[in-house]
Amino acid sequence: MKRILSMLLLVSVFIPFTHIFGIGGFGLQVGQSIFSVAESIDSDDVVLTNGSFDGSFNIGGYLYVDAIPFIDLEIDGSLSGNTYDINFSNNSDTPMTPIPFGWISSSGYFTARKKVFGLSIPFLAGAKLHAGGGFNTHKTTPVANIEIIKNLLGESNLLEGDLSNLDKNLKDFLTDKNNYISSTGIHIQTGLQLNILFLDTFLFYRHTFAENVVPGQDQFGSLNLRIGYGL
Repeated sequence: MKRILSMLLLVSVFIPFTHIFGIGGFGLQVGQSIFSVAESIDSDDVVLTNGSFDGSFNIGGYLYVDAIPFIDLEIDGSLSGNTYDINFSNNSDTPMTPIPFGWISSSGYFTARKKVFGLSIPFLAGAKLHAGGGFNTHKTTPVANIEIIKNLLGESNLLEGDLSNLDKNLKDFLTDKNNYISSTGIHIQTGLQLNILFLDTFLFYRHTFAENVVPGQDQFGSLNLRIGYGL
């Protein structure tokens, strides 16, 4: 019995100490981006079609510091992606094989956030509602367009050119890192942080304002979940 009481006393002292003097945390982040990309068709004697897709799954990691008075700083990075089909046709007797392709974006977010209010359960858990904003950076695979096709076929061959190798050449062009699109933007976010012992979890919504990330859009939302370790 004395041993049990000693252990309970140690836990009751140690757990509040770790929460009061916590300096940050890190862990895994997953999410779902919320947007809809409609099918796009370029038609001028030739037809280029990029298929539609809805949203993307995101996975990455995060690190935050809450040792600064009045404000918390965090950084997170993630990869997002979805699939769609690309097709092109002209007057050639050798049609292009449709390409199953992927929209992929790597993103980094830098955020300053502030606690709106907090709630604690002695010896067990604490919860905080946060709100904040910051800036972000992205590198994204390009979307096929007629200008890219002209560069690959030659403008004089756009109407009658042989398309038998276009699928491979187009895929090589779109996946070449030198052709990725770089962009920056800003974002706002709000969410709930829950600490249970050493387990650190976040559930938050983020709205990003950035061009050239999602095709045809300059803003998009995402719902994200973090699970990690609180320091």
